[in-house]
Amino acid sequence: MKKRRKRASGAVSQWLIVLIVGALVVLASGLWYLFRGTDAGERVAIESRLVELAAERGVDAAAIAADDPIRKMDGIFVRTWRFEFPNRAARDGFLGDLELENVARNTKLAIANDLSSEVVRLRLILETEAFDLHLGLAAVTPGVPPTAAPPTPKPGPTPRPRPAPDARGRLAILLDDAGQKLDFVPAAAALPREVGFAILPFLPKSAESAEVLYGAGHEIWLHLPMEPENYPANNPGPGAILMSMSTNELRAAVHAAIDNIPHAVGVNNHMGSKVTANLKTMTWIMQEIKARGMAFIDSRTTIRTVAEDAAVGLGVPVNRRHVFLDNERDRAAIRRQLEEAVRRCRLEGEIIAIGHVDPVTIEVLAEELPGISKRGADLVRPSALVR
Repeated sequence: MKKRRKRASGAVSQWLIVLIVGALVVLASGLWYLFRGTDAGERVAIESRLVELAAERGVDAAAIAADDPIRKMDGIFVRTWRFEFPNRAARDGFLGDLELENVARNTKLAIANDLSSEVVRLRLILETEAFDLHLGLAAVTPGVPPTAAPPTPKPGPTPRPRPAPDARGRLAILLDDAGQKLDFVPAAAALPREVGFAILPFLPKSAESAEVLYGAGHEIWLHLPMEPENYPANNPGPGAILMSMSTNELRAAVHAAIDNIPHAVGVNNHMGSKVTANLKTMTWIMQEIKARGMAFIDSRTTIRTVAEDAAVGLGVPVNRRHVFLDNERDRAAIRRQLEEAVRRCRLEGEIIAIGHVDPVTIEVLAEELPGISKRGADLVRPSALVR
């Protein structure tokens, strides 16, 4: 009888131990899930909130492209979300909503470009990830055509937008390809000090050109050679960034080129239609430019360029070329392009025009720039127009 009682007591003790251990496991799992789920829940809430705020402004789910793409930069995941708003008023309202949400969540909201742009880019930064938000406008749906076809109008030129009579804008001019020789440098140095100069590295007079132009009060930029689509038939020159380079080779090449041009405040690309279309390569380049505290102006030698996206993703001050002054090395053509730059800066507010250190270009600018303010354009240094 005593043996039976001992056996029963032992069995009860074993079951009691199993129950206690099981309860501890369940409790530990619950605590782990609770604490683990905090960040994920917050992330889902932010995503849901973005969709909800957009919906309140007339944006349905089909007009939102989430996580297009996701990339990792500086140890955090950057998630790109694209929105199409029915109109500017809806987009402006969404921006106001984001400001309130930013304050409520104690996050960081950075606007990357002008709010009047066709696509407004901004970044919402959390502790472990960031959202690149691209706020665009939906294309206007054409109306239903009338039953009876109207008379065919006579073809004519499309009227160009005209700035208001009293409109003013800021115009920056950057002249490329200095460094080969000093023949035109004295005349270039005599141009208004707001004109900047981009100098090719590792040429016979690269450093000397930079010193002379800087001494005359001009802003100096590195005109960084980059591989074009038709390389090697079209060679960008010494010190070029090539797609075949390893990461370390590329980083060393960027730093060597910067060191070769004294006083440079920023970089713009020489050629580079192949390199500037590759986001990975441009991200590596922008990392080195950021490390040196410099800006970037995209010469836009290809419509496929992603240079601005790479710069914005890393917080590098950036802008783009809007007008080429001297694709035609002809006085009348250069004057027409300069007038186009003036018109656009008055219409759009800010414009960067790029030309070359060429005798014809320098002569035209020497004649035209002294009176350009009277035409509604305020001449500024290129660095004044990077954001």
